[in-house]
Amino acid sequence: MDSNMITDLFLSFRAVNQAMHHAIWKGSEELGLTPIQFMVLKFVDKSPTIGVSELAECLFIGNSATSGIVDRLVKLGMLTRERGERDRRSVILKMTSKGEELLQQAHERREQVLMPLMQLEEAEAGQLIEIHNKIVKLLEK
Repeated sequence: MDSNMITDLFLSFRAVNQAMHHAIWKGSEELGLTPIQFMVLKFVDKSPTIGVSELAECLFIGNSATSGIVDRLVKLGMLTRERGERDRRSVILKMTSKGEELLQQAHERREQVLMPLMQLEEAEAGQLIEIHNKIVKLLEK
């Protein structure tokens, strides 16, 4: 592959990333959430014993940035911080009923916004995922 093709590949990923981000932003914004807040709620919902450090790793951002996002969600009444039962120094993030309700609404809205992706064939989506995973592995070497 030549350098022009690599540039085209990079630009295509950037265009897809921007389009996805815009679609998700549009869906989240209507509910008063940022896309990153939506992602935080999703991770906390899927991992009921997650702490800030583990969450930061999942989001690929630093602990202090993650803590700031969590602080805002706590102030909005969507998350709580609880002390771990085994280790009182650890803090576990828990979803409130308000957070669960908003996550459900955001999930429904996100599905509506991303509905056009349903036009992809399952095989095409599978190939894209395979290629994306391969690119990630190549770049992580």
